[in-house]
Amino acid sequence: CWLVLVESLDDGVKLVNDFAPEHLSLITRREKTIIPKITTSGAIFVGNYSPVAVGDFLAGPSHELPTGGAGKSFPGLTVDMFQRRTSIVKLDRESIAKSAPIVETFAEVEGLDAHGRSATVRVK
Repeated sequence: CWLVLVESLDDGVKLVNDFAPEHLSLITRREKTIIPKITTSGAIFVGNYSPVAVGDFLAGPSHELPTGGAGKSFPGLTVDMFQRRTSIVKLDRESIAKSAPIVETFAEVEGLDAHGRSATVRVK
């Protein structure tokens, strides 16, 4: 557990977002303006009466939270992570004709020549 005092709330928000704590206890009178600015904490516990244990065992947020700064890239475990998603891509002839040169360029940069050809062969 760390206690960090900062010169300003903006400094605090920057520190929190850079550190990306698993749990953040936020004690301020300006929570409504501060919370939307915090983007990397696994869970935020607001005020003197919201201990981490309440969040872990009673209040409902996921107990599986990103640690070691991983909150910069990943949220806590949610049901969304167990839902299957897929992407559907459908282009018409005009769209692939416009897109093929761009695909060729990206494929060339990536060293994936066959990917590039898979687009251009469709417009020949």
